[in-house]
Amino acid sequence: MQLHSKKKQTWALRLPSYEPVSVIGRIVIISLIAVLILRLIAHVAVVPPEIGKAIPFAIYVVVILAFNAAMELQIVLDNVLEKFLPVPTKMGLRLALQIGVGILFLLLAHRVIMYFVAPKLTLEESRPGVILGMAAGLIFVQMAANSLTLARFTQKWLNSQEVIAEMKREKLEMDYNSLQDQLNPHFLFNNLSVLKSLIIYDPDVAVEFTENFTDVYRYVLQSRNKRLVKLSEEFEFMKAYYALHKERLGDGLVVEVNIDEEVLDKEIAPLTGQLLIENAVKHNITSRETPLKITVEIENDYLVVSNNMNLRKTSYSTKTGLRNLVKRYEMLTEKEIVVQYDDEHFEVKIPLL
Repeated sequence: MQLHSKKKQTWALRLPSYEPVSVIGRIVIISLIAVLILRLIAHVAVVPPEIGKAIPFAIYVVVILAFNAAMELQIVLDNVLEKFLPVPTKMGLRLALQIGVGILFLLLAHRVIMYFVAPKLTLEESRPGVILGMAAGLIFVQMAANSLTLARFTQKWLNSQEVIAEMKREKLEMDYNSLQDQLNPHFLFNNLSVLKSLIIYDPDVAVEFTENFTDVYRYVLQSRNKRLVKLSEEFEFMKAYYALHKERLGDGLVVEVNIDEEVLDKEIAPLTGQLLIENAVKHNITSRETPLKITVEIENDYLVVSNNMNLRKTSYSTKTGLRNLVKRYEMLTEKEIVVQYDDEHFEVKIPLL
């Protein structure tokens, strides 16, 4: 699952693209500018008498090709740099490279034009005017190319800010949903009912149950503002959380943990373990005859949580927990959460960070 902006691209993003309409539009505009520059030079400059005002067709071709090459090279440079220095990454370096190389393109185009134009279109007294006229035209093309680049920079920067803001909103919503799942009335009611019974029939176990209950909620509250926690911290929380379910479900719930100590310094998103255990308990039958068996282990830098499948016919669910966890990890890493299941087995692989 990937997060993409569904907004329609603006002209600032479409015009520098290689879509047929965009390419044709650029060529037409730049060609018209080249022709106008030539006509202006022929009108104001002193040209050889044999040419008069009828500029040779070859000169038009050279100037039009040079102007369009200067524009297209700028577009190519923009697209290449976008792959290695995408907006808004290192914007100062990106702008310096783009403008600097663009100026080199401009100088090269000017030299090419003057190589073909100077022998046919200039006299000694008009040479400076022709040089300046062509330079002005190329500078205009460069400014147009830079304007497209800056417009795209601005548009992409604004889009990136919107995406960041959207991610923040989603994170807040996911944090709230995680807390809400922990504090939902079913969870509270079930555990308070167990605690009440333990206080009456087994006060010593009630004390231990209360400690686990307190540890669970303390961890939930403390981890709300954390992006990552140590795997060791998450496991301690999972133990307390499992103990609450175990006291209520007895032999209907079995959790097997196979974790090496050397991976305990790895990091994970907080409440990941809670969500996976809760998801398994919520959707499957847990009884002595058909116990729910949850296995927790590490495999190739992934936390793997799996359980046997014995689905309930009906179960309470917000239907957002696992989807929100996937989105949360998309913000943290390029590694994807892997979900695999069949009629008998359900498995979730969480990348360790």
